Formats: sequence, structure tokens, C-alpha cells
Amino acid sequence: MHKLERTYQFLLIVFCGIWMLLKFTVTPFIVVLLLLSISANRRKENKFIFNRWNGLWMLLFVLYALSLLWSETPDYSALERKMAFVAFPLLFSFRWQNPMPIKKMWLSHTIACLVLICIAYYDALMCHYSLGQSVRCFSTTYFSQVHHPSYFSAFLLFSIGGLLFKKIAWFDQKPRWISWILIGIFSSMHYHLGTLAGVLALILMLVIYLAILVAGKWGWMRSCLLGILVFFVGVFLALQSAEIKADANNALAFTKDYIQNPGSFVQSRTEPLKGNELRLILWTASFQEIKAHPFGLGIGGMEKALGKKLINWGYPLQAKKEFNPHNQFLQITNEIGFLGLLIFLVLLTNFGLYAIKRKDNFGMLFLMILVVFCLFESVLQRLSGVVFFICWMSALQAYWSSKSKFELL
Repeated sequence: MHKLERTYQFLLIVFCGIWMLLKFTVTPFIVVLLLLSISANRRKENKFIFNRWNGLWMLLFVLYALSLLWSETPDYSALERKMAFVAFPLLFSFRWQNPMPIKKMWLSHTIACLVLICIAYYDALMCHYSLGQSVRCFSTTYFSQVHHPSYFSAFLLFSIGGLLFKKIAWFDQKPRWISWILIGIFSSMHYHLGTLAGVLALILMLVIYLAILVAGKWGWMRSCLLGILVFFVGVFLALQSAEIKADANNALAFTKDYIQNPGSFVQSRTEPLKGNELRLILWTASFQEIKAHPFGLGIGGMEKALGKKLINWGYPLQAKKEFNPHNQFLQITNEIGFLGLLIFLVLLTNFGLYAIKRKDNFGMLFLMILVVFCLFESVLQRLSGVVFFICWMSALQAYWSSKSKFELL
């Protein structure tokens, strides 16, 4: 292996863990990795293979950049985060002679998850000693202060999937009980994080994994029945958490009231609003803005528009917080219109087809995780979400593209 390639692989492995602990390292690492790739390319040590997948991500970025022209309040910092749409597809377009060390990258990610758990418990204990029982120190954002709980949940789910399907270096060679202990630890963190999307994705992941595992012996009918049983057992266990149970009950109650009379619901609540209550109101406002602006409001314009809606409906305190719609599909349509949404859906479909073609069960599960989170969060708005999802989507698809030639390390 050439020296440049060895350095590149080492830095790539380190990056997959260190950025989760030190977010400011994202840009320096990407710049260095790209410079190494370009330098090696000039020496004929790798090949640059550009495909439609990369082009679509870059087209999405171009749309965001152009939307600054018609945005009433252009957000240049948000566009900076969108640079991941260009950086990671570009980075993984360089195909080296040796296989991508994806199992070791996954190991680096998993180690970072363990460190984040230690930091979370430390922060929660410090909160408890300082403030006592006056706040919920072991739940939601008090527990997960480095990353928003939803993104922390996504990180953990990615490691759980890797452990289930034996895709993580070191763990894939050790007795299975070691992986199951770690799966149990990562799963139990969702009681602290209290994110409904994370719990739903976790249960679906375990159910699908179990169905795949027993389908060969019992057949798909029995495995599906077992999966349904496990799903309800998982829901029952999840509801033993007061946080998750309250969140689920509120979601059901609010949804029922909303269905009965949407117009009355969005204008009859009282501040402060609860999470799922606010989400339904934001979704309604987003749909109305999409109807009024089918080409989008431009990057940075959506938050102001939603804020005006909230003020008109009698929620001035919520308007000051400049919320996004907490739904990535609505977020994209609000910002860059139906064309942006179409491109994003094509990208997701393309990823799913790649996973099916390569018979990669985890790839399909990863897409499921992304879609579930996209339904409840604007996951590609914050640095944590955009770096995580775009990096791994690009890395996995680049690996699948070269799988016929290379094997995993």
C-alpha cells in the first residue's frame, strides 16, 4: 500500500470517530482527506469516478445556493453546513487500489459512541449535583449535551445495526455475547434520550433483524408473525419509560384532536407548547407555506415565515425560537420547492436500490432509519445530522460500487 493511501485510510478511520466528539474538526479533516486524494490521483494511485449519485447531491447544493437569491433572510451559515452535500460525495468518488476500511471506520464510530455515553452520564451527574431534582438531568438534552438526542440516537442505531450484522472490526471476530452486551447498552440509552423516532427505529430494526434471522428456518410467514410479536413487546418495554410513555400518549391525544378539527387545533392551544403539539402546528404551517410558495422560500426564509404564522395563531413565544418544521421532507420543500424534494426522493430511492442490488440488509435498514428520522426531525439541518448521514450514505454507496472488485478489510 502506498504511503499516501495508508495515511488517507488512517485519517478516514480517525475522522469517523473524532468528529462526533469534537465537531470543529469536520472541516480540517475533510480538507486534508481531499488534498490527499487529489495528490494521489495526480500520482495515478487512485481513480476519480464521478457518477449520477454525486451529481444529484451537488445539484441539491446548487439549488440551496441559488435559493439565497430569493430568500428574504438568507442564511449563509446553513449553506456552509450544506457543503457536506458536495464534500462527501466528492471525497468518496476517489477509488483507491485497496478496499475502503469500512469495518474499521465503523469501529471508530462505535468507540466514539461509548465515549459519548460516558460524557452524557458525567454531564447528567454534574447536573444532578448542581440542580438536584429540579430538572430531568438524566433525560433528553440534559443527558445528551454534545449532540441533540435525536442525532445521538441515530449514532447509536448505526452501531447497533453494525453489531447485529457483524460489520464492525474486532467485534465481528469476537464471541457474539460481547456484541449483545454492547447492543443492550446502546439500546438502553434510548430510555434517557426519550426520542420517539429513535425508539421507533430501534424497535423496527430489531424486528426486521429477527425476521431475517429466522426466515430461513421458519419461513417468512412465521418469521413475520414473530416479528409482529416482538414489535408489540418492544413497544410495551419502551412504554415503561415515563418519558417515552408521556411522549407517545401526548402524540396520540394531539393527533386525535388535530384530525377532528385541524383549524381549531392550530389556533386553540396555549403556550408553552409540548413537543408533539408544536410539531403538528409547525407541519400545518409548513404545508400552507408550500402551497403558497411551490418553489420554496429560500434557505433562511422558512423560519421567518413559520414564525409569522405562529404569531398570527397566537404563539409569540414559540415564534421567537425560529423553529424548523421538524420534518426533513417539509424542510426541503419549504426551502427549495418541489424540485428539491424530487431530487432528495430520487437520492433515497437510488440508495435503496443499491442496497437491494447488493443484497445488503443493513443498507436497507440504514435507509429505514434515515426515513424515520426525516419524518420527525429536520435531520439535515444541523451539523451532527448532515455530516453523519451524508458521510455514511456516500461511504456505503462507494463501497457497494467497488464490492465486486474488493473485499472488506
